[in-house]
Amino acid sequence: MKTLRIAVLVTLATATLLALRPGPAGAVPVFARKYGLNCTNCHSGFPRLNDWGQRFRANGYRLPGRENEEKTVLESPPPFALRTSYGYTHERFENGAEGTNASGFRVHGLDVLSAGVIAPHVSYLMVYPPQLAGSRGVQEQEGTIEMVSVVFSGLGSPWLNVRAGRFEPAYAAFSVKRHLTVTPYEVYEYAFPGGSPFSETQEGLEVTGSGRGFAYAAGLVNGSATNRPDDGPSDAYARAAMVIGAGEGQTAGQRVGVTGYFGRARPEGGIDALQTYSRFGVDASLNLKQVNLAAQWLYGQDQKALWGSETADDVCWSGFFAELSWQPLVECVAFARYDMVEGPEAIGQDVTRLTGGGRYYFADNLALHLEYSRRTLDSAASDDPTEDLATARLDFGF
Repeated sequence: MKTLRIAVLVTLATATLLALRPGPAGAVPVFARKYGLNCTNCHSGFPRLNDWGQRFRANGYRLPGRENEEKTVLESPPPFALRTSYGYTHERFENGAEGTNASGFRVHGLDVLSAGVIAPHVSYLMVYPPQLAGSRGVQEQEGTIEMVSVVFSGLGSPWLNVRAGRFEPAYAAFSVKRHLTVTPYEVYEYAFPGGSPFSETQEGLEVTGSGRGFAYAAGLVNGSATNRPDDGPSDAYARAAMVIGAGEGQTAGQRVGVTGYFGRARPEGGIDALQTYSRFGVDASLNLKQVNLAAQWLYGQDQKALWGSETADDVCWSGFFAELSWQPLVECVAFARYDMVEGPEAIGQDVTRLTGGGRYYFADNLALHLEYSRRTLDSAASDDPTEDLATARLDFGF
């Protein structure tokens, strides 16, 4: 009942905020400071990129058509920014007759970002979440380098760009680091025990290119966290996408894509021989005025040892998500998503999630985020446990 009341309050607050409009917003971190632009030039409601922002990223963080005018990080304002969020969150886990609750005001992480142009055709991006000790008012965070990569762009033509380092691979058709919701895409999170989900960044090398509405990406990465240091890069992937109409499929144009991923991993514990696994997917980003429909379906096939299965066949599973977002004004966006994963028959774990909410932008770099989500695990080994999350938080960068 308490969760229902919170969900109602979130919905009412969202409706109220959608009726309000603030004054003009100012420019914010790193690239906005460098070029004197507003965040809305690159973002359709940060952190999600719009079409122009997608072109800017694909062009190695350089203004398309103005590459000869670029200034390096030594000629620009300090290339550093911070991002964090703070607010109230209520979480409930229920398994049969038992249930646990956790709620309160919290700081939800902190990211230190740096990016810029090093030399003609060479740029970089770094995201560092410092270590935060968990407490009642602070969400625990492990100190690590989430992303640090160098981009060699336009090597002779737009069809050849190279990214090296730790980055978010292109096999994730929809960015986990720049999506609207707090809750994850379930199909990206699904993996064999100890395996690296699609939501994680990877170390490796990626080649990309685009032109005339077509884009491709191919890469070689380290792969599963269960592998040993001496295993070397073991996973390869390829992705192709086509945009019909003007735009990049972010906020205009209709984009469809396909993904293939082939990897080798050790079962959890890392003592057995390398086993093979694969992922195949199709995706679409469809736009109609202020409405976007983003959807992806993935199919996974893993050797049984990765799951510890005693069956004679490989372990197979599939899942998808469909996310609808509506941005009637520059200052606000509403979203709703349905996730479903049909787990391996031998394991018997299916996942569904329903998510809804919205973001209201007081300024380009300050947003009120409201979200409610319910996740259900259908498992033969439990009483279909559910997890509820309701949150109202301020998300800001500077």
